[in-house]
Amino acid sequence: GRLGMHRLRVMCVVLAATSAQAFLPSATLWSTPRARSAHASAPVRMATSGPEQQRGAGWLERRQVLGEALRLGACGCAACFAVSSPRSASALAQLVEPPAEALEKFDLPRDGYLDAAFACGMASGMGDYEEAASVRKAKLFRTLLGGLPRSDAVVAEVGMGSFPNAPYFAQQTAPSAMDIVGIDPNDKMASYAQDNARRARLTGKRPMMTSTGPREPSTVRIVHGVSEALPLQDASCDAVVCTLTLCSVVDPAKSLAEIKRVLKPGGKFLFWEHVLSETDDALARQQIALTPSQVKRADGCHLNRRTGTTIKEAGFSEVSMEYFELQDFGFLNPTVAGIATV
Repeated sequence: GRLGMHRLRVMCVVLAATSAQAFLPSATLWSTPRARSAHASAPVRMATSGPEQQRGAGWLERRQVLGEALRLGACGCAACFAVSSPRSASALAQLVEPPAEALEKFDLPRDGYLDAAFACGMASGMGDYEEAASVRKAKLFRTLLGGLPRSDAVVAEVGMGSFPNAPYFAQQTAPSAMDIVGIDPNDKMASYAQDNARRARLTGKRPMMTSTGPREPSTVRIVHGVSEALPLQDASCDAVVCTLTLCSVVDPAKSLAEIKRVLKPGGKFLFWEHVLSETDDALARQQIALTPSQVKRADGCHLNRRTGTTIKEAGFSEVSMEYFELQDFGFLNPTVAGIATV
């Protein structure tokens, strides 16, 4: 068997950067003018050294970013890329600091070179996959967004990555002035996510004209975090989105428990995950055999997870799920997607 070509391209970028020790400039987390001016004297930079640093100063600085964000406040905070109008900013959900023991256990040290290379690869190499998934994804997001409050809905995307889902949030049926909080452990994804939000016209200062009238722009904030320790209050989200993420988290069951914790009663969880094949035993054996190398090469991605079963066993009141197989993406063809309700 073979990996899907898009994932293979991503891994080639990662491996090339690692073997050549490619120079990738450190990016500050202060993207907005307001944030840059507030921290011009001493910007916190994300770790870009190799694995030999382990739990060194760079990793500690990255772990301190959320704490600094909480000190500054949620709106326009230093740990977020906030692009919003005054109207949408009034609905921002409050960020909270996760328990220290959870961060110590799950927010593991990362390699800045690999993070930058992987972010670049995912941002540029997933186009074919997203195109193949687009019809199903669009339908799924229409269902989710159609059931949210028509204004000021709070949506967290866990493992936002480069934000390929931005166009779905900008569909005609989407609520007005959403507060979208993107959470990702790879800080190098943030600039790509911000660009995709702008391309989708999801954010801005002027209302967007739709078939149902003007729609206020949404707020998109991107903050460092892990799925097992979400920086959000209990029952604070109307919906949580998670696509191609549970394959790579440290603890899927704990991640789902956190997602349930932050959802409001009746809140919705939209998921889209590649899984172990249910129809092809030979493919499943290959997925299992190659998972150790995939974990090393693709930011913890497991090919052998039965994520659909894990979601069903997570204690949601209702789970609407479909298993299907994409074409031409090798080990990533088997997929589960759907919406679960708290």
